[in-house]
Amino acid sequence: DVNGIISTKTKLDYESQNNYILNISLSDGNATDYATVFIKVTDVNDNSPKFGVANTTVTILESMPAGTSVTSVSATDADEGFNGLVVYTLKGGEGRMDINISGSVLLEKELDREKQAFYNLTVIASDQGQPMLSTALSLTVIIDDVNDNPPVFSASRYEASVPEDEVLGRALLTVSATDLDAGANALVKYRIVSQQPVTSSPVFLINLTTGQLSLSQQLDYETIKQFEIEVEASDGGQPSLSATTHVVVRVLDVNDNPPEFNQAVYDVFVFENLQKGSPIYTFSVTDEDEVENARITYYLSAEDGDNPYSIQQDGTILVNGYVDRETKEKYELLVVASDNGVPQRQNFTSVTIQVLDVNDNPPRFTKAQYVASVRVATAAAGASVLFVSATDLDIGNNSLISYSLMNPSADFRINNHTGEITLGTNLDHITADTVVTLVVIATDHGVPQLTSNGKLCVNDVNDNPPVFSTWIQTELSAPENIISLDMGVFSATDLDIGVNALISYSLQDDFAGTFHINSSTGKLMTQKSLDREMMDSYKLKIIATDSGKPSQSASLVLSVTVEDVNDNPPVFLQKSYSVTVKENEPPHVILSALATDEDIGYNAIIHYTIIGEASSFHVGELSGNITTLQPLDYESHSQYTFILKAFNPGEPYLQDTANVTACKCSRETHVYTQTWTFFLFLVTVEDVNEEGPIFDKPSY
Repeated sequence: DVNGIISTKTKLDYESQNNYILNISLSDGNATDYATVFIKVTDVNDNSPKFGVANTTVTILESMPAGTSVTSVSATDADEGFNGLVVYTLKGGEGRMDINISGSVLLEKELDREKQAFYNLTVIASDQGQPMLSTALSLTVIIDDVNDNPPVFSASRYEASVPEDEVLGRALLTVSATDLDAGANALVKYRIVSQQPVTSSPVFLINLTTGQLSLSQQLDYETIKQFEIEVEASDGGQPSLSATTHVVVRVLDVNDNPPEFNQAVYDVFVFENLQKGSPIYTFSVTDEDEVENARITYYLSAEDGDNPYSIQQDGTILVNGYVDRETKEKYELLVVASDNGVPQRQNFTSVTIQVLDVNDNPPRFTKAQYVASVRVATAAAGASVLFVSATDLDIGNNSLISYSLMNPSADFRINNHTGEITLGTNLDHITADTVVTLVVIATDHGVPQLTSNGKLCVNDVNDNPPVFSTWIQTELSAPENIISLDMGVFSATDLDIGVNALISYSLQDDFAGTFHINSSTGKLMTQKSLDREMMDSYKLKIIATDSGKPSQSASLVLSVTVEDVNDNPPVFLQKSYSVTVKENEPPHVILSALATDEDIGYNAIIHYTIIGEASSFHVGELSGNITTLQPLDYESHSQYTFILKAFNPGEPYLQDTANVTACKCSRETHVYTQTWTFFLFLVTVEDVNEEGPIFDKPSY
């Protein structure tokens, strides 16, 4: 100014220009003087340090060692001297990072991304001026992952129980492993390392990414009951890290196996007569399943329903009834073995039980008694008398029979093999009919031996036929209408003895069961009532036959006349009668009403009578002729009705009746009726022109 004072017109900025050179002129108006003024701007701390950016992000591998430079920062300060001297400090980092005077951020400790993946740091750049000015830089340090963590399974051991019929491909369980690393280092893949027991091809599959375990082959509890699988989980790092775990798969039994018999069919041999409850066979049955699936229940049945056996639940067959080979020697049984699983499975087998013979039957003769006849006159030593035969229900040696005589006789011998009895002598010492009784013993060859006795009677020869007595009345009569009428006993005699004299009676013709004769006694009876009107006589031939061999017979002919019984009433020949009689005729026969009776003799005599008002008529008591007793008058009585009765005097009293009606008719018969056993007789009086006309009054 005019005073020579230099002043600033604007605010000086050291950082823009730190000195000025002023050329000053001084003039008094006349003279001018020049001077140079050098002005040096003194720095004032008016600028804070400045970073090139407000914030920055850097990455570093977590595996870097301590001392490694993370990054370098740089701040500038426009001031000078201490005002422009920048000093760096670091906030954050948790002691793992620090910054030096040059702005390099250094690692102080090792990093672990899995514990902390990034750090938010603040770098402060401060000058040394007064007052001190500073600037902050936000620094984000991201820790890059290094594959330093292997996968870790959620369990050190996995267990699963799987039914053996599990569907292929269905998930059994899922193993899970995690990796604390990130990215590809944390990408876990699964694989099966080993399987125990080892199989020809893998039984299990595992999903590469999910760890889901499934079946690739069908399980079979009966083959392998448990598997141990080693599963590996590996990450995607380089190099890859891995871990393993064990999976135990227990196979659960499913009832997929039926009981199995150790034979397809069984043949069992058992002696007859075993005591009830005796065991005869025990089955060996297996079931590859376990517990209830393998607990077996047995059932026993017979195809024909005949089953004297039972079976216990240990598979033992017991005798439960009477076993007799002679009744049945073979049993076809069906054994069913069922397990107790769900669903229940079963199997069956056929069992043939062959009953072995025990010598429990003695020989039995085919007849209770044998009878033979020998003609002494022609008897010769060695001649065959007859064969005896016995049978034994047993078999083998138990049924092999030998014959012998209980009391040996010189007159008779027996073949011990065939049972043939022959004469030992010519029997010349026997002079009369004689019955010889021999006892034959039949013995089997079983152990112990069993025997039975047979009786043999040697009789005379059947040389006499039966004979009916000549005193027997052969002309008989029998009343009709009686059931079971005793006609008498007609017996015959036979001079032989024994069976040769045993007589049986029969009828040659019993007339359709009308007659019957007792075959033993000869008593003759009627089995149906006789009817003389159907058949009035019979010729019966009675035959008497002895029991000899060959048999002989005789016959007796009876003439049986059936006696009449009054069992038939008289019967008129017509159902009804109609008669026309002219008036004024003298008495005469107008009708012969004839009735018949199927009986005979006194029972067939017929009497006739008129019942009711019939004074103008008469019937002949025996002839049945109906006559008029007086001339009939049409004008006074044109018709007559009366009952005509026909009867016989036999016992019981039997009759028939008929109605006779005379009705007023003109020249001809009109109607007649019959009800039940009544008969209508119609007598019509025929008019004769015997009357002249007559006036009603004598005069008019």
